[in-house]
Parts: sequence; C-alpha cells; structure tokens
Amino acid sequence: MRTKREEGGTDFLREVSLFDGMQDKTLTQIFKLGKVQNFKSGEWIIQEGEKGGNLHVIITGRAEVSKSGKEPNEKKYLADINRGSIFGEMSVFDDAPYSASIKAREDCSVHVIKGEDFKKFLKKNPDVAYEVFCTLISLISSRLRRTNLAFSLLEFN
Repeated sequence: MRTKREEGGTDFLREVSLFDGMQDKTLTQIFKLGKVQNFKSGEWIIQEGEKGGNLHVIITGRAEVSKSGKEPNEKKYLADINRGSIFGEMSVFDDAPYSASIKAREDCSVHVIKGEDFKKFLKKNPDVAYEVFCTLISLISSRLRRTNLAFSLLEFN
C-alpha cells in the first residue's frame, strides 16, 4: 500500500452519495482533508474488528465487502463496491471497530480521511454537517431496512 496526497481534482467526490449536491468549494475542502492510499488486487483495505475511525472513498478500482462467518477464517461475501463508494463512515461517529472487511478485487485508489479531521471540519461548517448527517441517516436507514428484509425472509424454527 502506498500513501500520497491526492493529485488532480475532486470529480470522484461528486459521485459520493454522502456529498451529493455540495458546492465545488466544499468538495475541494473535503478533498484536502484526506490522502490517497493505493492497494493492489488481493490486499486488505480494512479488516473487520480493526480499530476504525476513518472515512474511505473509492476513487478507482473495485473492492469486495465481507463479514466473518461462523468458522475461523471464514468470510461471507456481502457486496462489490467501486468508484464513489464510501465505507468506514459509521466508525467515524461511533468510535467502534470496523464492522466489515474490504479487500481490493483489482488495483484500487482510496481517498482516506481521518475521522478526527472530518469531525473538526463538520464542526466548523454546520450547514455542511447538516447535509452530511441527513444523508448519512438516510444511507444507514436504507442499509438497516435491507437487513431487516433479509432477516424477515429467513425461516426461523
């Protein structure tokens, strides 16, 4: 994994649902908070149970989301994610470990914003914070509804 300051523009941030509709000036400020980390295919980006706290945005490439299974070293596939996908956002606000693992399926560039830097930015920009929190609540609610639906489709004896 290599880390560097991001080169280029903020175009990928326009594709992130969390930042939907934000002005270019705001996107530039958010962009400057982070650094880009590059991962080779097969590398772990984050692992379930690791200390969380950072917000991640995929710039290029594709990654796989998985959770631990019942057996040791067993991983259950959940989804593929790609450009504009965010992860780690829950751990920024609840200080809990990462709840899933993310592994690069192909070479990936990921914009990583330290949670503390992101929270400081939001405190200084309450209008942006309001937009982010409304979107975040909507995203998490949607995930919870999908999870509830999945559980309701299971047969319980």
